[in-house]
Amino acid sequence: MDLLRNFIFVAQESLTPGGGAPPASSPGGPTQGAPGQAPGFGFDQILFILVMLAIFYFLLIRPQQKRAKKHQQLIGSLKKGDNVITSSGIFGRIVAIEGNTLTLEIAKNTQIKVLKGYVGGLANPETEKELATPQAT
Repeated sequence: MDLLRNFIFVAQESLTPGGGAPPASSPGGPTQGAPGQAPGFGFDQILFILVMLAIFYFLLIRPQQKRAKKHQQLIGSLKKGDNVITSSGIFGRIVAIEGNTLTLEIAKNTQIKVLKGYVGGLANPETEKELATPQAT
């Protein structure tokens, strides 16, 4: 967060006239910029906003869209007999698919219904080992 604050501070200093110093007032009123240029908003500030939007797109929006697309593909490929893990951490085997719901067998003669959207992923031996090992923090 400090890195972002420093970046914004440096960018603001470079965008203000006089290298960060506030514009001096003349006895006749506030100082105006170059003739034909609106004071306070220039091309460099528009460019700064566009760069920030591009950064947000590539760091936040695009990865989230990729995860959502991958999850939709997973939901569409589910079939009877698949072992899955729900988003709440329940392991189960799909015994029936009815529209938007799945019936999971989580133990012998124990079945639950779960919405397809709450399936977190397919359960396989690698996934089980990965979840069983403690995460280093």
